[in-house]
Amino acid sequence: MLQERYIMAHLGFQRQYATSYESPDDISLGYTIFNGEFPVIIHAEGPELSLYSGSPLFIPAFLSGGTTNQIGYLDAYRNYTPIALLSLGWRHDLLKTGNLANDGFFASWGWRAGILSGGLGYHFAHERPVGYLGASLDNVGISLSASPVNLKATLTYRTEKSWSISTSVELDEDGRASFGVGFGLSRKDYAAEAIFTDDWNLSVAHRGSMLNAPENTHSAFEWALGQPHFVAIETDIQLTSDGKFLLIHDPILLRYSHGFDMVRNLTSEELRSLDMGSWFSPDFAGAQVLDLAQLGEISNANPDVYWLLELKNLIWTREEATRFLKEIDEAFDHPEKIGFYTVTLEMMELMQSLTDRPVGIQLDTVKMMFYYSDHLMPLVKAEYRPLVRNADFFTLLSSKFDRQEQLIELSEELGIPVMLWNFHDVIAGYVPRDLRHYPLGMPKMLDGALFKE
Repeated sequence: MLQERYIMAHLGFQRQYATSYESPDDISLGYTIFNGEFPVIIHAEGPELSLYSGSPLFIPAFLSGGTTNQIGYLDAYRNYTPIALLSLGWRHDLLKTGNLANDGFFASWGWRAGILSGGLGYHFAHERPVGYLGASLDNVGISLSASPVNLKATLTYRTEKSWSISTSVELDEDGRASFGVGFGLSRKDYAAEAIFTDDWNLSVAHRGSMLNAPENTHSAFEWALGQPHFVAIETDIQLTSDGKFLLIHDPILLRYSHGFDMVRNLTSEELRSLDMGSWFSPDFAGAQVLDLAQLGEISNANPDVYWLLELKNLIWTREEATRFLKEIDEAFDHPEKIGFYTVTLEMMELMQSLTDRPVGIQLDTVKMMFYYSDHLMPLVKAEYRPLVRNADFFTLLSSKFDRQEQLIELSEELGIPVMLWNFHDVIAGYVPRDLRHYPLGMPKMLDGALFKE
């Protein structure tokens, strides 16, 4: 599902030739920058600048069109999202060369099936369509684009260390061919099974399940509880308009086939009345959103299982956080089996001020899923250290797995576990060697009080 998140920057030399074998045009220096991270995607080539924006949480708003345009983050949700891979963007001629055929607004729609992807686009200013087709393997990517004014093919090779080399050829409407070669950086994700090694051997069920049942439902937790290798189950908590805490991941209900309503604007009764299973499969029709009391019942029936609760709201008031902990205390026979993690540093600090239970941080969200260290490996520890030094553990998207050596060093240095997640059923974790006798590598799992004195 999640093959790659491709980010590339390269400098290339182009030379244009006329098909009538006239003398060649002069050699020009070109460049391509493709930043495939959220919340804004930037694609620049020569004088042309394209901007894309959207949210992967509920509207896949970007085109998937070959290696340089495959946004794997979106494809995990493609099968369950009504809008599929709709894209809206703006392209502009930065240098005012006047010869760009795609200046202005454009829209596109894309698809992906296994290693193949493709799409159709339309440029409003020039009333021109464009088509895309691409294939992405472990180390090789091929992409094609065609419009009434040009045809372009690109071949990219990626090394295991993220370096890339690409070659391209483009034929315009006048029969002139342009050739280019460039070097760059690229990122890809890793299948869940690739992450597990002798070191990355902590297994946590992600949302109960994402592949075998609708996430965060009874069925998802039943599946996870039947898998003996999971030592913990992760789930998501959101606050409703009437102050209730429900288990739901997305802030907007579109992916669950319930329109653009936001969780925070609906009451718990309204949310509990929704069918949260049919979007995944008709076999799960009628599944409901769960609340803390129901989660407590599941936990009480399975006292050997630990729970990691991700608090999806950016911030709560102190009263809301205190009430949340009180409800945990009332619903769970074993609140000592619970840890928390947040999507903002402010929320982490709030929870730490109220509880001695483990509190971690979802690191990708803190920096909007973009890190310099994604591309410049020596920056990994320097960039992450100040953000996680006060956390009891931290989580990252599995695309950082090729930084495992640096992540292990940081984990050992700070004495806290690191966990890698993706859109599969398993979160893989590394636990510092001196902490492996503690549950999930966290001493506070044994002695952390739910409420501070």
